[in-house]
Amino acid sequence: MPAHRFTFYLPSLSSDARDLEIGGDEHHHLARVLRLGVGEVIAATNGRGLLVEGEVVSTGKARSTARVARVVEDAAPGRRIVLALSLLPRAHFEQAIAQCVEVGVTGIVPVMAEKCHVKRIDMARAQRVAIAAMKQSGRAWLPTIENPRTVDTLAREVEAGEYGTAFVGDQGGSPMPPAVADHAIVLVGPEAGFSDGEMTRLDKTGATRVACGEYRLRAETAAVVMVSSLAHSV
Repeated sequence: MPAHRFTFYLPSLSSDARDLEIGGDEHHHLARVLRLGVGEVIAATNGRGLLVEGEVVSTGKARSTARVARVVEDAAPGRRIVLALSLLPRAHFEQAIAQCVEVGVTGIVPVMAEKCHVKRIDMARAQRVAIAAMKQSGRAWLPTIENPRTVDTLAREVEAGEYGTAFVGDQGGSPMPPAVADHAIVLVGPEAGFSDGEMTRLDKTGATRVACGEYRLRAETAAVVMVSSLAHSV
């Protein structure tokens, strides 16, 4: 998708749609912020794998309409890549969400680790960040953002096989394998890291400790590096 063709989120979009009816915040963004007019080519996605291209045919005070020209993409991701990210200060947590959505994460699980200073997140705001990142990157898949879990709850889900191969960020770990074809989950601790007890619990799940490089990274940076490594592995 060319970079200048802006993407809009239309949850009810179907593959047989002939016209795109764009209202609410998406219309405001199209007509008032971007000031797109008749004849502009745009894209739209339902966040579930469908991405279409269309041409704006009308703009009004409350709604814009575009005529669908072609279906660009209509498929779910080939595999799941889930980010289990410990709660961080809002700006850092949202930065991780946005950048991980851009590089290909398909699900996000907030983690309530023992050393988290932050105790809750604004789920609605996190969802808006994910939507904006999906649109900006031209993706057709909106990652799910689950309710927060404790490390023990998440460990039990990993043991039950809900996420496929598991990797835990650890500066003393081994490099990320170059080829991971299975569904996978990456677990990233808070600023102070997972506690010794939490690391022991995650070790018992069979998760692999992986390092993101020679130097210590911020949690939000480590999340992006790990997700990107998995997204580009074969």
